[in-house]
Amino acid sequence: MASVSVVIQFFEDFDFIERVVERLAWVDEIVVNDGPFQFTRELLEPLVGRDLEQPSPRAAGLFALLSRRLGVPIHYHHGVFAGEREKRIHGYGLAKGDVVLSVDADELLLLERDSVEHFWASAAVVASFDCVNFTYLNLVCGKAGSPLVARKPFAFKREAITAEHHLNYLWLVGVEQAAVASEDFLPEALCGGAHLTTVRSAYGASIKFGFYNCLYFHLHGERGLEGSFQAARQFLAQGNFDGAAQAEVYGRAMADAIGFPNEQRFRRAEAPEVPEAIRHVAEEACAAFNHSLPHRCLNGRLVPGVPLYALMAAGSSLRVSLAIAGEARLRVLPLLIDGPPLDLGQPAVEQRWAAEALMPHDLQLGDRGADGGERIGDLVELLVWSGEDATAAWAGASLAPSFSLQVVDPGGAGA
Repeated sequence: MASVSVVIQFFEDFDFIERVVERLAWVDEIVVNDGPFQFTRELLEPLVGRDLEQPSPRAAGLFALLSRRLGVPIHYHHGVFAGEREKRIHGYGLAKGDVVLSVDADELLLLERDSVEHFWASAAVVASFDCVNFTYLNLVCGKAGSPLVARKPFAFKREAITAEHHLNYLWLVGVEQAAVASEDFLPEALCGGAHLTTVRSAYGASIKFGFYNCLYFHLHGERGLEGSFQAARQFLAQGNFDGAAQAEVYGRAMADAIGFPNEQRFRRAEAPEVPEAIRHVAEEACAAFNHSLPHRCLNGRLVPGVPLYALMAAGSSLRVSLAIAGEARLRVLPLLIDGPPLDLGQPAVEQRWAAEALMPHDLQLGDRGADGGERIGDLVELLVWSGEDATAAWAGASLAPSFSLQVVDPGGAGA
């Protein structure tokens, strides 16, 4: 019988981690490899609210509790890493089992030990799971032409696959990878699984936004960070904003962070393509995040100069009210099922105006039919900007201006 280690790469990924661990409580050990990349520290520390060189008390306590409750050894390790490559190699090197399972903190696997034993007895050295990438509303997202269910390598025979070699099989961004041989793989999938990478709480979405901004600018040779994350960070740094206020602003400042990635198609998770067991586990885990989506009325806070994204129900017009004067822009793109990929740069229903504080403004959308797919809502982009003095005054007073979005029914009554 093979011994089995699970390695979970972790950084503030609390939304699903308990469910992830509970599904793997039958293994011989779980290794949690926690910590940021060095180039993310300066930008993420104010958001996380602690020195990221130090282990997370919340994470350490949670994994100690899970280990006692589930009866499985969970080894928590923390470090600061140069990048994805170094962190993955370090985590893999901590595992002691015959078989190492590389599992993300947002992957729910329907895996049993018998399947791992089958893999161990085979000539293969790598095995995969049938991965379904879920977003909000129990939709499946992926690049145009990609299948709803994709094979994701995650299981390795430790003596045959080194820590450095295993990188070549993973789904990674910004890591150089070499070609792998098809004969390495077990022909059949070990199990099915739901990948919930685009479903997040407000805090989780804010961490994702900041992390990927840091990563992409780092990959392009930039030491600093430009764009909306940096603008929000500079605004929030001038005042005394609590963590919830910051997470709300960051978590709505990028379409990817609210679960609808640019250049992706969206489809329903339906049998027979998506097995019922995978769909069920994803729906159950994401139920809290799908509550009240899409919005018919949404209130919140924003930062001047930083776009805000929200998923609103389909309607004939949209009413927006702002607690700030300045220039405003509102863009509305339909979210389509089985339609073309979402393109945030495409022409959209758009209006610009001189915003007056607390004066409602209506944008007429009309009865737009779904062009090439079923329209289940609208992705709304709202941007307000004002002069430097006004923006500094808001920040210095620790006030993130409020907004209200409301879908208006054809009869003229608000939702």
